[in-house]
Amino acid sequence: MSEPRAQTIVVIEDEEEVRALVDRILTEGGYHVVSTTDPLRTVDLVREVQPDLLVTDISMPGMDGYALLRALQADPATARCPVVFLSGHRDFSERIRAFREGVVDYLTKPFTREVLLKKIERVLDARLRRPDPSEPAAEAPDTGEAQDPAALSGAPDRLPSFDEFPPMVRDVLVVDDNGVFRRFVRDLLASRGFTVREASNGEEGLRVALEHRPWLILTDVRMPAGDGFEFCRRVRSHSLIRQTPLLFLSGWDDYKQRYQGLRLGADDFLSKESSIRELLVRIQLLMKRYADLGARGAATGMQGEIQVIGAPGVLQVCHLSRLTGVLSAQDGPWRASVRFRDGEIVGAECGAARGEDAVFEFLGWESGTFHFAPGDPGAGDRLGDTFDGLLLEGCRRLDEAHHEGGEADGGGPAS
Repeated sequence: MSEPRAQTIVVIEDEEEVRALVDRILTEGGYHVVSTTDPLRTVDLVREVQPDLLVTDISMPGMDGYALLRALQADPATARCPVVFLSGHRDFSERIRAFREGVVDYLTKPFTREVLLKKIERVLDARLRRPDPSEPAAEAPDTGEAQDPAALSGAPDRLPSFDEFPPMVRDVLVVDDNGVFRRFVRDLLASRGFTVREASNGEEGLRVALEHRPWLILTDVRMPAGDGFEFCRRVRSHSLIRQTPLLFLSGWDDYKQRYQGLRLGADDFLSKESSIRELLVRIQLLMKRYADLGARGAATGMQGEIQVIGAPGVLQVCHLSRLTGVLSAQDGPWRASVRFRDGEIVGAECGAARGEDAVFEFLGWESGTFHFAPGDPGAGDRLGDTFDGLLLEGCRRLDEAHHEGGEADGGGPAS
């Protein structure tokens, strides 16, 4: 029996010492590595090698990581090669830009051997769940609507599982005026433990998103009563839901549409002609930020970066998990503390603010870290009539301040 083929990784890094280090770590980890310090060779190299993954620096002479990524995406022979950015940039806006441009993961320098190998293993494991290109794809029936299929292509066997994600975050909103396609996606995700909400246009989609605050949004582009682009713009402009991952599912796999969608703040863009497996893998990648949330927080405490799910999302996790204890947050010199009993907020401090005002201040934080410690939150009655009312009021005030050209006072500084 022959040994399985070692997965191939192409590494692009203009600093020779870093290139050699990454090459050595990955080779010792069992991967076949092809590396170069010349980014201008990359497209030809990827076309020749057909790697399982490309790891590249961002800041390089001649062609930076973004130009390199666009060059790969423009060539059909290299467009499907997954890319991981390796960068010294720690600014979260850089990370967001990278994911919106199409990278599958992002690793900052300096890094340890263990961190690099774990990151690569996780990305490759997700990508291996894609369909084998050598296998014949199942053909969708000819409905006469090739640009708006009733179902995604591909057989539904051996598909990814979402068991690693807490049930509370498996909550998705599907916005599409094609009822047949909408129901197909609903059934596909419901069978994997998702709560699926539906809307037939952007106006309805925004109302449902604000009312139920899903953890993922899938939306069509061309719809009546508010197309997908306008819907995306409004989602990204509302403090309550602007951190929600949003994936465009379009009947048109058009580069200009893709560029416009990502520029407006979408996290990904996928053709409706893609396979079922491809859709589920993309959803997995978007939801990986939620993998450590939920049940773990109730037993041993949870922690993370606020910018990953937003301050409203952090509070919502504590509420939905019915946690009891203290949520502590820090952003540079700023500190915040929110006390929960059975998922209800019973006290808060943020800078000089106390009570409801402190919660409102914290909702304006766009960066920082948080940690939840289970335990006795101390005395105190529930703040606000309901948790939802408190959250909505805080986000309403925050959005009004933004519309007026100001920023939230106190709390962590909004960017």
